[in-house]
Amino acid sequence: MELEYDYWTGGVNQVLESLNRSIAQYSRHYKKVKIGVTNNPERRKNEYSRSKIKWNYMIVKYKTTSVNFVTKLEIILVDNHWDYVVNEIGGGGGPAGSGEQYLYVLLKE
Repeated sequence: MELEYDYWTGGVNQVLESLNRSIAQYSRHYKKVKIGVTNNPERRKNEYSRSKIKWNYMIVKYKTTSVNFVTKLEIILVDNHWDYVVNEIGGGGGPAGSGEQYLYVLLKE
């Protein structure tokens, strides 16, 4: 799986529209899309590499120091794209840890 960094920073309202458009594009071009958060993209990529679904890409789409911002965005984005993502729960499933926070998408061709 390839890990790419193509992210925005800023407040929730500053990045929400761009993230919605980006995820909509992914859902049109990939068979499976999943949204998640982490404080360590490399570690999270390695965890997904061992999953049943053989994801092709993990793309970091948002970076912040705020757990509240990243959690809120995950909840909103999963809800907005619920019919097109394979998330099993509605986002905000657990703490992302401390330090910098990242929202990512997983893509399966």
